[in-house]
Amino acid sequence: MIIFGILFLLKLGIDLKFLKLKIDRKFIIHNIFTLILGGIIIFGCNNFASRISFSFLDKTLILIIYLLLMMLVANYQRVKTLKEKNLFNKYLVVIILALVISGIFEITICNFKFFKTLNYHPIVYKQNKLTEVPCINTCYEIDNINKEIKNIYVETNSLDNYSLKIKATDSGNALYYALPTREIAPKVITSRYINLNLRGKSQKIYLEIKNENIQLQKIILNAKVPLCFNSARCLLITFVIFFLYLFKSNSYLFKRKLIASSSKKSIILLLIIFNVAIFAIILNRNLHPFYNDYDYYNQLTESIKHKKVTIEDKNHSEEKLNKMDNPYDSSLREETLGDKSHYLWDAAFYKGHYYVYFGIVPVIMFYLPFNLLFRANLHTTYLIFLCTIATVCLMTLLLYRLVKYKYKNCSIGMFLLLNFLLVYCTGLEHMVKVPEIYCAPIISGLMFTFLGLNIISSILTSQRFIKTKMVLGSLSLALVAGCRPQLLLGSFLMIPILLAFYNQNKAKISKKEYLKYLLCLIIPYLVVGILLMYYNYIRFGSPFDFGAAYNLTTNDMTARGFKLGRIPLGIFVYLFNPLTFQNVFPYLTETHLVTNYMGITVYESVYGGLLATTLIYLVSLFLPKFKKVINSKMIYSSCVIMLISAFIILIFDTQLAGILSRYLTDFAWLFGLVTVIILLAIENKEFKYKDYFHKIVVVLIIMALIYQFFYLFCSSYNYFKNSNLDFWLYLKYLIEFWL
Repeated sequence: MIIFGILFLLKLGIDLKFLKLKIDRKFIIHNIFTLILGGIIIFGCNNFASRISFSFLDKTLILIIYLLLMMLVANYQRVKTLKEKNLFNKYLVVIILALVISGIFEITICNFKFFKTLNYHPIVYKQNKLTEVPCINTCYEIDNINKEIKNIYVETNSLDNYSLKIKATDSGNALYYALPTREIAPKVITSRYINLNLRGKSQKIYLEIKNENIQLQKIILNAKVPLCFNSARCLLITFVIFFLYLFKSNSYLFKRKLIASSSKKSIILLLIIFNVAIFAIILNRNLHPFYNDYDYYNQLTESIKHKKVTIEDKNHSEEKLNKMDNPYDSSLREETLGDKSHYLWDAAFYKGHYYVYFGIVPVIMFYLPFNLLFRANLHTTYLIFLCTIATVCLMTLLLYRLVKYKYKNCSIGMFLLLNFLLVYCTGLEHMVKVPEIYCAPIISGLMFTFLGLNIISSILTSQRFIKTKMVLGSLSLALVAGCRPQLLLGSFLMIPILLAFYNQNKAKISKKEYLKYLLCLIIPYLVVGILLMYYNYIRFGSPFDFGAAYNLTTNDMTARGFKLGRIPLGIFVYLFNPLTFQNVFPYLTETHLVTNYMGITVYESVYGGLLATTLIYLVSLFLPKFKKVINSKMIYSSCVIMLISAFIILIFDTQLAGILSRYLTDFAWLFGLVTVIILLAIENKEFKYKDYFHKIVVVLIIMALIYQFFYLFCSSYNYFKNSNLDFWLYLKYLIEFWL
């Protein structure tokens, strides 16, 4: 009642200050009625607590929605007038309406089982009435029911999660037949109530709990489902409604130009904060644990501190591996040494020593300084998160630079959508979803790539500190070679940028001065290249050998070779592999590789090719058709370089290592940038059917974002489900409220 009283006073304040209502007879009668009805609702909740499942947050949100609904009912015309005054009021009213609609939807549609079971007659079986049946797990049987079973409620002696398998008889089956297994999280109350669709009366039912430590306490047949209110679902629906309103084709966001807006800095800052918050939620330690199986970077850090480049195995497997004819033969290695716990899996082994074949730059730039400064190891997960959010910020800034330089007619709405496309549909989500050591060199290389491109591209719009920018930009791009060598192809994007810079300034800058600029670009590459070649030479005897071929992995990388037959398979799976769906959460299922390639194919589960999951990227394949629309030699040349680089990296990854989900991050950003540039060029033009263009872009990007959301919970790297079934099932029942 205290909370309701506070909220009611706030409502009065809104009525008087915000809506500017007068205290007259209508105002007094309305608020007395609101107060009385609110009291009845609270009284009902307290007196029927057994039929209601509300948390404190749920009750508070329900009361807020109730008061907002009463305000709208009594003052709709005043609210409508208020909406037309300014943009802030307009969006505030839309949020209020969205919240009220979501609340009504939550109470009615999402609680249809409550209304459906109001007239049910429950049959209660306590533990002493249940017959335990001998089996591998914990099994129970109920006989002589002779009634139609519409649902079942299960209560156990523990709040631990478990799987429940149900068998039943009915009028069409005298013998047991099995129903689908149901995963139950007792903390999620709705998961305890299971709808059954049996035919006619049932004689008996059989329950098997796949956890021998869990015992049944009570079973209710034809149970009355309590009224529930899921605040998270209500707020999520509110967000979705508001998002759709923001990006409707005739929205204010599509009418206002970003560059012309006085709030552009605030928009970019809020966008970055929003994106960082999303990635922080994905990486939340309470949702899934940090992955740290192979701590090779920290081992290499310790070795470098002792002036060594090798790492050691605590099992001292080096001598055994050195005696083998071919230590890279995975089957022979397993037969000789046992499973991968007996040696350093996925480390490079060469002439009796272990090495880390991942790029050394993350060690020099992050691990070693952290270790020297704090005298502790840097957790790889933290590094991946920091590099990811840095990449997100740099992507946003590069997109803004592009808009400011060439596409000043870009609307705020299009800028936001294209940013979402780049940030969420280029593999960054996978980096924080599976923050393992393999992702560290990829995301650090991507971060240095975008940092370098931002610095180098800034010379086109600012004539200050040109040499400094060129040195820093070149150094950042050169460091990519020590992270993820294939991403070094991004350096070729400097060529059109430098040519554009030369054409802008050829009347002011002499050839001698321009030569100095070239030296500023070349020297960082030479320094980094020489150091990396020396590092390679002291390890593997060749300045050009990074050591990936000596990797102790699933196959002999030294004999892998370059096979033309792998290329079509890689292109198809990475780009065009169709989605495979299932009718249960998370609705996506992995694609099983089917191929005629007669050789060893390294393959991990994938969930659709890049162009199949992000259909809007198909635009990039038609780049030549948009040459006139792009209307810039420098930008068009950059797009050609990016598209060619994307296919080169794709083929390189397929040949060198195989088909793995994380490798999409190597080239997805290239397809993303080409697509973004094409869409910006179209957006920059004025044409008759621009509203339809906006609608198509919105729909395609929303489809891509929906895919990325469900991809988070797929089984291949399902750390959410395997390590936090409570959260996974909470989300499952939040979405599948009909279960």
